This record gives sequence, structure tokens and C-alpha cells, in this order.
Amino acid sequence: MADRIHFLLNDQPVTLEAGLSPMTTLLDWLRDRRGLKGTKEGCAEGDCGACTVVLERPDGRRQPINACIALLGQLDGLAVRTVEGLRGPDGGPHPVQQAMAEADATQCGFCTPGFVMAAYAFAAGGEPAEPARIHDALGGNLCRCTGYRPIVEAMERVAGLPVEPPAALPGRTDSASFDGVFHAPRSLDALLALRAAQPRAPLLAGATDLGLLASRHRHPPAALIHVAHVPELGTIEETDEEIALGAAVTYADALPLLVKHFPALGPYLTRIGSRQVRALGTLGGNIGTASPIGDSAPVLIALETRLTLVSAARGRRTLPLENFFLGYRKTALAADEVIERLTLPKLWPGEVFYCDKLSKRRDQDISTVAAGYRLRLKDGRFEDVRIGVGGMAATPRRAVAVEAALRAGGFDAARAAIETEFQPIDDWRGTAAYRLQAAKNLLRRLELRLADPAATLDLEAL
Repeated sequence: MADRIHFLLNDQPVTLEAGLSPMTTLLDWLRDRRGLKGTKEGCAEGDCGACTVVLERPDGRRQPINACIALLGQLDGLAVRTVEGLRGPDGGPHPVQQAMAEADATQCGFCTPGFVMAAYAFAAGGEPAEPARIHDALGGNLCRCTGYRPIVEAMERVAGLPVEPPAALPGRTDSASFDGVFHAPRSLDALLALRAAQPRAPLLAGATDLGLLASRHRHPPAALIHVAHVPELGTIEETDEEIALGAAVTYADALPLLVKHFPALGPYLTRIGSRQVRALGTLGGNIGTASPIGDSAPVLIALETRLTLVSAARGRRTLPLENFFLGYRKTALAADEVIERLTLPKLWPGEVFYCDKLSKRRDQDISTVAAGYRLRLKDGRFEDVRIGVGGMAATPRRAVAVEAALRAGGFDAARAAIETEFQPIDDWRGTAAYRLQAAKNLLRRLELRLADPAATLDLEAL
């Protein structure tokens, strides 16, 4: 008999019953098996936040996640809290629920449980009642009744609310497999052995992309290899010259260090996805999908990122990220390889870095065009230029011809080179003509930034 998945639900231990697939979504299990109807399905793809629950981690952090795309196999050894699990000290409404009621922060009520859980995670994090932080905390929750003002008011009331320490977690099982379909190795060697034995099984990190196969499409893969519990893939290391991030490091965990050394990544990465997405989504997973409109690849290419790839048969090799993408959804990753880590050189003295993302809406949307720029200037001339772009070709790409034109002839020449280096397609996110013009306009924005660095903050708001 396969080992079962153990976790806490609203402080109570749960052992998943035999015969239940570990690739069932948390949302379906909560509603259909546990009768907890407060967690709603709105979009089934991790956008609207109606299904928000809170993940309580061993280190005490409480993070909102989307139950609609989280798979039960991911929860082994963790704790989940739903809106039904919130209680005040006297057994009555929790202070977050009370604040929402007192502020009249609900209209039709469908989205309210998700907002309550997002507010609970915000309050538990001890963050100050700053508008930017509150709006970031609410970025993954949609209210179609337009009731945001009183919701923000309720968030202000509960900011920094003291929270009870988390209950003791049950600990993860020793098994690397649940029902023979959801493999969760606990070491790099075990991961590589599984990868060699099942090269067609998708690698699962946070499920913010693959989870849609189970939620929206209702057709999960026959088998998955979950990499989030492999210690070697969860490391964060820093030297005087470089930052190294394990491929399974989440956006939430990587963000503080990346923003410290590349401040422009702050507004950019918070637009990649909501807090619900950043709590589980990973840089390695975003790269591994090889989407031409993936948000992280263009900026990481500009930042001269190197990948460490590893397999049991061939050991390790290092590959510049710009050489990883071979064609539409095709990569240089061999069938038995995994991405182990990403290494980013820090900026040299005299270097600057900027990045931009254009999308049909500001938050929770995939890029139409994205770009990153790493530049070194001396006496008004470009000594070194690296530009990564997304949405302009079948893969994220380094803009080599645009770089050369910028060094040789300045911004006018670089904008002209956009036309010759890229032949984007028309799709529902934007026409080819729009993408070409948008890429030129982003170069103009970069020119203005460099001419007047003090205006950068104004440009970021556009």
C-alpha cells in the first residue's frame, strides 16, 4: 500500500483516503469531499482569488494560495486554513471577518471568502497598513461588484494583527511516491533516478501552470514528478559576485534578494503573478515551460543568467539562458535532465538595469511584450549592452542586433533594428505591428530613464 498524504486542515490532522488521486485539486477536495463550500471556484485558473486559502508553513509563514490549481500531493506535511477555520478568541468571528463586516466590505458575497483569507494572510504577516502593500496583497482577488474601497479599509484595520502560532505540522512522509502517479522525491539523487526512469512525466514545481490541466482542463497527466521537496533545488546562495537560486525557489522567497540587487525587478516581479501565485510559482518552472511570453525569461536573459542542468548519466553542465530556448516550447533540456539552479551575476560598478512588461491589464496577466536591459555606460557611451525580449518571437530572445545598433548608433539606430531583428506574430494579445511599435516605445522609455534617472519612478507608474 502506498504511503498516504498527511496534512493539517484548520488545525485538524488529515490523512487522505485510499483511492483518492493526489492530482485532485485542493478546491475539489474541500468542496466535494469535506463539504467546505466557503472556498469558491470562479475562474479555475488561479486568477480571480475566489478559491484563496492560506498555506501555513513550518517556519510560521502564512501564505495565500489558489486552491483551484493546487494539487493534494503538494500539501504533504503542510497545513491549510480555509475561511471555515477562522475563529476569534471567544469562538466568534475572527477579527478579519469582523473588520470586513464593520466596513461593509462585501456586496454579492461570492468573492468575500477569498478576500477574507487574503486579508488574514496579510494581517498574519505583520505588514504595515501602507496602500501599496495592501493593494499588492489584494492583487490576486477580483471583486466584480467593485467593492474595493471598503475592503481596503478593512485591511487597514487588521494590519499587523497578532496571530496565534501555527499548530505543529505532521511532517512529510518518507515515501517518494503516492499511488504510483504523484512522485515527490526528497533528494536530488532520487529526483534524477525518477527523471531517468520516467522521462515523459512532467516536472511539477508550484503547479501555477501545470495545475490548470487538473482544474480547467480536467485532464491531469498520467504521472507527475514534484520537485519542491528536493533540498538541493530550494537553496538560495549569495557571494560577492553572484546570486544562485535553486530551480524550485518560489518567487516569494527569491523576491527580497533579487530586489535588493536589481531594484527594477520589484514592480516587475510583483506583476508576474499575485501573492497566491508567488507563494508557489518558481523561476525554474517559468523557464521550463519555455513560453515565448513567459515573464521571467526576458529579464533573466538580460541579467546574463546561467542555468545548471543535471542528469544521473551525464552529471552537470552549465548553459547560458539565452541558449536554452531552441524553438516554440522547445528547450535544450535532455529527457533525463532537470534544471538545478539559476546563477545571476551582480551588477558591476557603472552598470544599470531596467525592465518593462506590457499586458492587456496591469495585474494578473501574461505579457504582450516584455523586455530587460542591462547597460554599462562610460562618458555617455555604451560600453556593454544586454537586452532580453519576450513576446516578439517563438522564444524569449536576446536582441543581439538591437544591442549592436545601440552601441554603434544610439537609440535611433536601436529602434530601427527592432524592425529587422524581429518578426512577431498577430494574436489576440496584440498584432505584429503593435508589438514592433511597443518594443520601440520601450526603448524610448529606456532613453528617457537614462536621460533623467530621477523620473524613473514616474515612468514605473505608467
